[in-house]
Amino acid sequence: MVIFLIKRFITINTFLTFAMGFLVHGLYQWIPSSITSIFPVNESLYEHVKLIFYSPIISTFVLYLIYRYKGVKFNNLVYGLFISTLFNIFLFYLVYLPIYYEFGAKLIVTLIIYFITICISNYLYYLIINVDDNRKILNIISFVLIIVCMVVLTYFTYHPIKTDFFRDPEENYYGIKERK
Repeated sequence: MVIFLIKRFITINTFLTFAMGFLVHGLYQWIPSSITSIFPVNESLYEHVKLIFYSPIISTFVLYLIYRYKGVKFNNLVYGLFISTLFNIFLFYLVYLPIYYEFGAKLIVTLIIYFITICISNYLYYLIINVDDNRKILNIISFVLIIVCMVVLTYFTYHPIKTDFFRDPEENYYGIKERK
């Protein structure tokens, strides 16, 4: 029964994370504020790191609340979230960047790569939360590191490095564009 619940959690989380990417992608453009600036504020490669980072965090949090309400607990949820999310960022850019630099940004290719890397990363997530022992110290360390990553990601939104990775290729600017 527990394995079934974990598999269902991971399956739902995979599709919810993918869907969440669509929601958070344009959130800052729809509702510009310091709160929504944690999501992508432009089309730079860097800003999409935030999309890949925050989508599974939000999805996992929503599912955690639902499963917790039903009395279901998982081992190593935060640890698995942190490791699988970092792995997803690494894997996405490992596959995406050579294609991007060779052919440019192609939406359908980007979405396919994003979905596949979510699937692979969530399999890693499944392996981590499917263990019998709960590694509390790793969950605590992972929680702290998620907060550190959030601070760093937000910092670079307001103080981007002047490199192509941080530059919006569509409008040729860095970070948050001045609104007129």
